[in-house]
Amino acid sequence: MSLLRDAVPADFERLAVGLPPQGLLLPEAGLVTAPVAMLLARRCEDLRALQGWGACLIVEGDLMVGFVLLNGTDAAGHAEFGYAVSPGQRGRGLAGAAVGAFVTRAGDEGLGALLAETDPGNAGSIRVLERNLFTPVPPTREGRLRWRRYLRR
Repeated sequence: MSLLRDAVPADFERLAVGLPPQGLLLPEAGLVTAPVAMLLARRCEDLRALQGWGACLIVEGDLMVGFVLLNGTDAAGHAEFGYAVSPGQRGRGLAGAAVGAFVTRAGDEGLGALLAETDPGNAGSIRVLERNLFTPVPPTREGRLRWRRYLRR
């Protein structure tokens, strides 16, 4: 069974009202707030309309444990992305495996590079990106770390 499942706007709309995506369970509440879930639903809808993909749920068995989401692609095919894993599911390698699967999917979809930002104090996220061969690049915002991985050679 795949760790990633393509998301649809309704998945995030259900999260906004405290329900899990259709056919899944939530390990615990609190993955996202209602306003953020609604923003993610709109972003998911935009991504599906523009390129047919870009938002994925991280699924382990019948549990939705997180998500990975593109946040815009530039003319060179470089895309920002972000991810989140439910607090109770962290420390088990799920984020790293999900980011790895997302990197593969992004390359298969023809993207040239993925970019991510982290808080300098988020050691777990830094490890996830380093283990997935992202390298530091100059930040675009003060107080943040920025990472890039090229997908095409």
